[in-house]
Amino acid sequence: MKEYFEILGLDGRPLGRVKERDAVHRDGDLHGGVHIWVIRFSEQDDVIEILLQKRRENKDSFPNCLDVSSAGHAKVGEDFLTTALRELDEELGLAVGADDLIYLFSQVQGGEYIFHGKPFINYEFVNVYLLSPNVSLTDLSFQEEEISELVWLRASKLKQELERDNTNYCINKSEYQKIYTLLLDLCNERKSF
Repeated sequence: MKEYFEILGLDGRPLGRVKERDAVHRDGDLHGGVHIWVIRFSEQDDVIEILLQKRRENKDSFPNCLDVSSAGHAKVGEDFLTTALRELDEELGLAVGADDLIYLFSQVQGGEYIFHGKPFINYEFVNVYLLSPNVSLTDLSFQEEEISELVWLRASKLKQELERDNTNYCINKSEYQKIYTLLLDLCNERKSF
């Protein structure tokens, strides 16, 4: 089944054009996406850990890389919040409400890559969210068609790995720097992580 994306302007608004996914990634059209960061406070030492997903080896982009907790493209006619809620449910089995997501910021990001011997151009207008740390993660599961495993990593360790440009991660370094700063604020009342 083919996927179609709305083409967006630099302000994140639809331009009234729709294209098939492969054509969007061939031509480098700006399209909508979401990143949702899932965190928890470790019970052992009260540090923040971040949930990362390891992408399956057959993914058309960034195979076998550790990525944002949950991410995805907006479907035609779908707003960013609806996309975020859908992706959390599909990828992680988390059926949450709009009040459980904390909007953090929007940004344009992307680049030109080669995967499986083919060019892949990806430019997205991304809305970035944090899943409220109050949400229970006891029923966490993952979409086996897209994800090979879930990994909890200390927030400070992820920062170090991205600063080293570790190619096992496909996380935007500048996005994570903003996330890390916000997490520091969130931990103001807790121990350092």
